[in-house]
Amino acid sequence: MQGWHSQRLLESGDVTDPIIVKDKGLSSTPKQKNLKNIGVQKQKTPAGMDLVLSHETDKQSIAEVIDVGPPADWVKITVRETKDCFEIFALVPGLLREEVRVQSDPAGRLVIAGQPEQLDNPWGITPFKKVVNFPARIDPLHTSAVVSLHGRLFVRVPFEQ
Repeated sequence: MQGWHSQRLLESGDVTDPIIVKDKGLSSTPKQKNLKNIGVQKQKTPAGMDLVLSHETDKQSIAEVIDVGPPADWVKITVRETKDCFEIFALVPGLLREEVRVQSDPAGRLVIAGQPEQLDNPWGITPFKKVVNFPARIDPLHTSAVVSLHGRLFVRVPFEQ
């Protein structure tokens, strides 16, 4: 027995068999829509330098992230400003705690560096060094950093008192 969905109704009122369209290939990827540009132009930054913007309770902080050495686009860094510190979230997948170094200085710079033990790894993890420049002076003695098991780095950088 066929259901109503397996038949096709013509304009003349006649009922016919459904139109069956066969796939011409085995594509498992879904079709993607092309999104229209809504008028916001992406600003270009010099190679190896990113501006990180974040909003927290109507505050805007701008931190400049610079690649020192070969670019490491696989390392993602987000900076957020709170009332008493900067919070940095970085994704460094594939690196262990011992392979990541974080250094800070009072002038408002934070250096995040990574050196994998195996340089010829199949995952494309390369040595990197990124410098985060803050718009304010920081307290390097109270800076704390934690690397999780899955390559998530959290750094808390308090303002200078």
